[in-house]
Amino acid sequence: MRIVQERVVPAGAGRLRSGESAKDIKEYFDRVAKYVPAEVVAAYISASGVATLARNPGTLFFLIFAACVLCTPLYITRFTSTRKEAWTNSLMAIAAFIVWAYASGGGLVKHLDWYDAPTASVILVLFTLVSGAVAPVTKQQPPKPEIIPSPPSQPAT
Repeated sequence: MRIVQERVVPAGAGRLRSGESAKDIKEYFDRVAKYVPAEVVAAYISASGVATLARNPGTLFFLIFAACVLCTPLYITRFTSTRKEAWTNSLMAIAAFIVWAYASGGGLVKHLDWYDAPTASVILVLFTLVSGAVAPVTKQQPPKPEIIPSPPSQPAT
């Protein structure tokens, strides 16, 4: 599934417990991969490639970019189960689409002469590093109370 989901954790549970760091790192990289709307980026690159054949590709580039930005949250929210997931995933997917559209160096970016390969590489690396740290706020549940059995009562003598 292409959605970063909320996690239920007990209140007071530490994030980096012994033996949990490998799991945390895996979750971090899973979030990085899941935030990138690969299907929308592929559609943008494909449509931009076709638009280069048009007489007036500039208008098409703007329309393709706008359509992809608008369709990204619509596509991503189909997989969410809570509003928090929908908002977080939508905003991160839109940001990821814009970064990847710039990094691809084609379409609207090329038409506007905004593309700079070193800048695109740095932005892509920085976004990748930061995006994994963004996660839907986890729900915290109070710890379950422990029932302490009372000692057996002593008969009165």
